[in-house]
Amino acid sequence: MSTLTGALFVDLGEGREDMRTGHVRWSRPPRARYECLLCHTTEGPVTGPTAVARFVATVRTTHPTRCTTTHEGARAA
Repeated sequence: MSTLTGALFVDLGEGREDMRTGHVRWSRPPRARYECLLCHTTEGPVTGPTAVARFVATVRTTHPTRCTTTHEGARAA
């Protein structure tokens, strides 16, 4: 039986590529947050494409090191 320990929320944002420069012009930048269901804390929110990518890639492994409850025996969502 697996246990749900957290929820990762990611809003991909809304943007359009500038055909001249190739850069994305964001009308609503990407954002993300993580909510731990064990210690009831929230990590983030972070905004911007680079920050969101880095946050999503690491939050499930870094949060347990800061969590006030034990993640032992629990499996990340």
